[in-house]
Amino acid sequence: MDADLIADLASQAPMTVLLYTWELDEVTTIRWTDGGFVRWDGNLYRALNDYGVVSRTDEIVDGIDNEVTACTLEVLPANQDAHDAMTAYGAQGSTITQHLATVDFATGLLTGEPELLLTSEVDDVALGSAAGAIAIHTITEEARMLEADDQRRATDAFHQSIWAGELGYANKTTLRRKRFWRLDNPNNAIR
Repeated sequence: MDADLIADLASQAPMTVLLYTWELDEVTTIRWTDGGFVRWDGNLYRALNDYGVVSRTDEIVDGIDNEVTACTLEVLPANQDAHDAMTAYGAQGSTITQHLATVDFATGLLTGEPELLLTSEVDDVALGSAAGAIAIHTITEEARMLEADDQRRATDAFHQSIWAGELGYANKTTLRRKRFWRLDNPNNAIR
């Protein structure tokens, strides 16, 4: 953590701000703060921008055992176009980062370098708790590694979803014997 940021956080009444950066697609990046506006790294972060406003951020839940690190942002979209862009299928998997910073009250500039709290990706979008709000559920990359591979099957449909037009499984209906992946076949001798 930056020394200036640590000193400011230890002061009597630090003016903290959360910075959100959402790389919605290759050309669109949304930059929000949880209040007001600040400049950081040559970019303007605003509480209200063309896409709306972050109305609520849940606590970052640190994953334990088989749980994942997750966070939910609740956003009030500015209009229908913003709503459609943030809830589009292509937005799933896009990256959202959250930084903690402090602002010098006298100058309005950030104190030190903001601290990265979470780098996550959009898992899904649902209705929010406020009227018209959307809840953006995010998870970390390691969460993807904990997901079960239940949907991956030796079927023609799944095979073609990955290798379109490849007909290797087209005539496969069922396997007569169970085949074990990366294991020796069990001994069928009677004991």
